[in-house]
Amino acid sequence: MPVTTEFSIPRMKKSLPTLLATLIGSALYSQQGLADDLASQCMLGVPSYDRPLVQGKTNELPVTIDADKAQGNYPDNAVFTGNVDIQQGNSRLQSDEVQLHQKTVQGQTTPTRTVDALGNVRYDDNQVILKGPKAWSNLNTKDTNVWNGNYQMVGRQGRGDADQMKLRGENRYTILENGTFTSCLPGQNSWSVVGSEVIHDREEQLAEIWNARFKIGPVPVFYSPYLQLPVGDKRRSGFLIPNAKYGSSSGFEFMLPYYWNIAPQADATLTPHYISRRGMQWQNEFRYLTGVGTGLMEFDYMNSDDVYNREHADDKDSNRWLFHWRHSGVYEQNWRFNADYTKVSDPYYFTDLDSTYGSTTDGYVTQKFSVGYAEKNWDATLSTKQFQIFSTNSTRNIYRAEPQFDFNYYKNDIGPFDTHVYAQAVKFTNVNGEYPDATRLHLEPTIGLPLSNRWGSLNTEAKLLATHYEQNDVDYFNSLSQNKDNQLKNSVNRVMPQFKIDGKMVFDRDMNWSPGYTQTLEPRMQYLYIPYRDQSNINAYDSTLLQSDYTGLFRDKTYSGLDRIASANQLTTGVTTRIFDNDLVERFNASIGQIYSFTPARTGLNYTDDDDRGSLVWAGDTYWKISDRWAARGGLQYDTRLDNVSQGNAVLEWRRDADRMVQLNYRYTSEEYIQQTLTQYTNPLYQEGISQVGATASWPIADAWSVVGAWYYDTKANQPADQLVGIQYSSCCYAIRLGYERKITSWEDDSSKYDNKVSFNIELRGLSPSYGLGTGQMLRQGILPYQRAF
Repeated sequence: MPVTTEFSIPRMKKSLPTLLATLIGSALYSQQGLADDLASQCMLGVPSYDRPLVQGKTNELPVTIDADKAQGNYPDNAVFTGNVDIQQGNSRLQSDEVQLHQKTVQGQTTPTRTVDALGNVRYDDNQVILKGPKAWSNLNTKDTNVWNGNYQMVGRQGRGDADQMKLRGENRYTILENGTFTSCLPGQNSWSVVGSEVIHDREEQLAEIWNARFKIGPVPVFYSPYLQLPVGDKRRSGFLIPNAKYGSSSGFEFMLPYYWNIAPQADATLTPHYISRRGMQWQNEFRYLTGVGTGLMEFDYMNSDDVYNREHADDKDSNRWLFHWRHSGVYEQNWRFNADYTKVSDPYYFTDLDSTYGSTTDGYVTQKFSVGYAEKNWDATLSTKQFQIFSTNSTRNIYRAEPQFDFNYYKNDIGPFDTHVYAQAVKFTNVNGEYPDATRLHLEPTIGLPLSNRWGSLNTEAKLLATHYEQNDVDYFNSLSQNKDNQLKNSVNRVMPQFKIDGKMVFDRDMNWSPGYTQTLEPRMQYLYIPYRDQSNINAYDSTLLQSDYTGLFRDKTYSGLDRIASANQLTTGVTTRIFDNDLVERFNASIGQIYSFTPARTGLNYTDDDDRGSLVWAGDTYWKISDRWAARGGLQYDTRLDNVSQGNAVLEWRRDADRMVQLNYRYTSEEYIQQTLTQYTNPLYQEGISQVGATASWPIADAWSVVGAWYYDTKANQPADQLVGIQYSSCCYAIRLGYERKITSWEDDSSKYDNKVSFNIELRGLSPSYGLGTGQMLRQGILPYQRAF
């Protein structure tokens, strides 16, 4: 008849072992973000813990032993045979036979208890299942051995076997002798890691492997006498997943990133990047967190670029490098520190080499530093701003602000009025030494009267714009001017008032034809008056024409900066309608507005002195969430000053989830608009304007296969702008991604220069946190990265 024995172990300082399968526990902690379908497949054959979890200290929990037969010589030993089942807390040991030994060592008050399990040994708890023919355990120290066994993680991927599994150090260390690990499902061994000895340190969340061999199937492909892998959430130094690609201009590329955990508040990624046709590039990214903020530094260096040396033999400096620093922080709640600095060795750097810190299409990089201090009613900022322009034009006209001081003072609730004073002092210098420098002082007091209730608002505002310029070395610049009436002066004062009144109303109604839906109607009207002041004797240091989308119609300025303040006697009108469903989700909106000018907007310069009256600018935006999977978005701006449609865009997207979507889009920018707004940074790729139609799609074609594609065609140049296709195979063991991209990198001899690139990535599952299908990453690598419509 079956025998059931229950007894309690005396309280001890040690804790019961939960024989966690050890090796490379990255399978334990690195499976966040599984794609739904793949996640369900990966859990096939993975056991789950189906017993109620027991809480409490293990040593204080009773031990229950069931067996067909029991015999013993109490208190020295006992033997249990036949379907032996031992349980304590969440742990369970099953075997054909279990021998319990108890011995009192001289000098010790607590006897030493050990257990030998023989025949079909199975140990399981809420984290691991261990199987083997033989096992031993010390119930006092919790040291445990299992011989010739295999293990399987519970509720997670990860399995393997070992000649011997040992638990030591109060359940801190698990040691495998000749152990293996793979995250593949049972019956599949696409890859595995084998080590003569593997030590898993739970406290440090680290796995150390001696004589490590990485196998693809049964074939060893990599050997290292010592390998260290992170296990868990703790950051650990070590190599990351390598990747490779091939391009028509750079040839074969291979990257092997190394993660360096420097300190709890600092780490780095060091990446040797081999480029067959160019040379070796070293990419170094450093991240930090300090008491004054968080930041990132990147320094990429290539000692010599063979392709660049051939194409630019006149450049004697063959070193190519990039430095980027981004910092943002607050110190003691008042101080603000910010940096956004990027500099490269030459104008062709982003054309030849891939980087996330700049691109050929931008035409420049920014170098900006600022430090600020803020209190409740005021703030002050000291900054410098420079640009590195990639144009090789020797007559380029680019200004730097070094330094610039900005001050704001706010005082609200002075009776019904709000007040604001803005002041600025800035020194401008030009990258071209023959162009004038300037010092600009500006003072802008403002008083406003805000009125509002639940259905509308009316804001009245008056301000005074007072600016003083000291312009140096203007003679050369004046000699270049074809219009002798537009001559810079050394000292200029400009004072102009501004008055604005802005009113909004919101009406809503229930939609009878769609119960639960609500429609709003939001008319808006703004009157703006700024008198004319001749600014032909002032150079444009930081002013460009602003974009006039629907929101931009209601700005109080036409240009950025302060050098160009166009006169205004205009009325801006607009209306927006929105539709909300019964969950208050916005399903539709549409806006349309115009600027009606009673007098021409002038600055005194020829290109703004046209007699522009009447409807000056029209703009409209719309968004329609057709269903939970369909949405459309679009916008259009027409500028009568440029006498054309300045900008337009339209997007139609179907999206089921993160991996299934199709998007059609179109974007347009007129040549005249680019010349007006980007006079300093005109990119030769878009000298004739932009008119591009495109399509982007992502779709899993089978359970483990996914495809993405992107295609953009320039209708003005009658040529493709960007073409991308990628395919990825994902399984529980590994993922392989293959991509192809053909994109414009530069402009030569009045034609586009293309680069064709093939990329290849392999990812071992269980050693990486990503288990998705990889579609988002493939779409983001295009020259025109995918942006969601909703």
